[in-house]
Amino acid sequence: MIKLLKKLVIIAVIFSSCYYDNKEDLYPGQADCDTVNVSFAKDIKPQIDAQCIGCHNTQSPTAGVALSTHGEILAYAKSGQLYGVLTWIAPYTGSKQMPPNGPKWSNCNLSKLKSWIDKGAPNN
Repeated sequence: MIKLLKKLVIIAVIFSSCYYDNKEDLYPGQADCDTVNVSFAKDIKPQIDAQCIGCHNTQSPTAGVALSTHGEILAYAKSGQLYGVLTWIAPYTGSKQMPPNGPKWSNCNLSKLKSWIDKGAPNN
């Protein structure tokens, strides 16, 4: 009986020590998030058009914030305001959280935005 118990303990230890962290399992939806090859035209502008341009267009910019062109977006990107309001970090919490009535941008899109800004927010 004791030999059987020892064998079961050894088997349990062996199987519990064979653990493999799979990136796709640990971070679902992030495996295909390329933050190295981020471009304004492919990654940043489409996301802004989808979630921001309804209120922040050149014709009638809410709160005077227009995000229609690279030049308009660049000013807010370089000041830190764009990233701040989208990540909901202080001092951009509360009424300045964007989008105000929608979900926060995905971690992947926020990572792409940060990467783009860190590279100087090029018009690429």
